Amino acid sequence: MLPTLEHLLVLQDRDRRIASLKAEVARIPNEIAAVQKRVQEEAARLEAAKQQLKQIEADRKKLEIEADSKRIQITKYRLQLNQIKSNTEYQALLKEIAAAEREIQHVEDVELELMEKTEQLQPLLKQEQAELKELTAKGEAEQAELKQRKQAAEKEMAQLQEERMALAAQADADLLARYDRLMRSKGDYAIVPILHGNCGGCHLNLPPQAVHNAKNGAAAVSCDYCGRILYWQAQ
Repeated sequence: MLPTLEHLLVLQDRDRRIASLKAEVARIPNEIAAVQKRVQEEAARLEAAKQQLKQIEADRKKLEIEADSKRIQITKYRLQLNQIKSNTEYQALLKEIAAAEREIQHVEDVELELMEKTEQLQPLLKQEQAELKELTAKGEAEQAELKQRKQAAEKEMAQLQEERMALAAQADADLLARYDRLMRSKGDYAIVPILHGNCGGCHLNLPPQAVHNAKNGAAAVSCDYCGRILYWQAQ
């Protein structure tokens, strides 16, 4: 293999690693956001459960006030009974008392339903609190790990970019320009091996002469189909 190609293969290895690290660094903010979103969603579920319990308590207090008001009204009606002389008025007041008692019974039934809901929600609230605590701790650990990965990737990338600059400075200028154009257009490999007579990039069958030239290493050979630079790799 041409020494210039060997040199570019090392450069290509650095470029591919740099590209991989760039992709990882770009992904990490989204991964951190996803972790934060999970915690926020669990916090929202907990808050919803708290608000539901709070509303139930408010409704119960309102019903208690309503029931107490009806009881006071009944007491007043009963006092009035002793003062009424007309049988018609007496019967009418009894109906009012009966109606108020029915309303109290209805209110107490609703209160009982609300108490049952409270009993059902309290274990759920405790569960949500435990899950949020666990998820928050786990999320903080995941975010710390992701930030460490980002820092490590950025550090390695900076080191590789320095190495890349040094390698590029020592490379054949014309071949380097050709390599750079191919990397920009192909996005994966600019230099590929010949595998069983096929191009290692586009995988199409190569003319025998191209294979022969690459094997002899007299000059840099390109694939007629994809334009990638070829090198011979012992089968």
